Amino acid sequence: MKAGIPFSILLVEDDEDDRMIIDEAFVAIGFNTEVKKFTNGKALFHYLDSIETSLYPSLIVLDNTLPELESTDILSVLKRNIAYQSIPVVVYSTIVSPVKKQQLLSMGAYACYQKGTTMQEIIALAKELKQLSQKNIQEP
Repeated sequence: MKAGIPFSILLVEDDEDDRMIIDEAFVAIGFNTEVKKFTNGKALFHYLDSIETSLYPSLIVLDNTLPELESTDILSVLKRNIAYQSIPVVVYSTIVSPVKKQQLLSMGAYACYQKGTTMQEIIALAKELKQLSQKNIQEP
């Protein structure tokens, strides 16, 4: 039996500083215990494969630029796999070109967000992600 604790958001971010900053933003809004962080797509898939479907998150947040598997690669796998395709996925990045944003949305991304450059902007993003995760909670 696969077991674990539920997380509302799975965040895939390879940059340690960015993980620390978004973590501070989630702490600031009182949501840090519901966010699990990964440094790459392989770790994300390993985790998803190790838990029961009832423990799937209500939102996956991908950094646009990741090592080994890019956001487009991860999104493609998530949306092709019947077990994962109903999990909403958002992509966030410092800069996403309009062409890349359209590509991600056409592949099934729920939304694309800019990371923000001030703590106030990052807290606003954390609030938005929290709201999205709560909106997307699926009934068992």
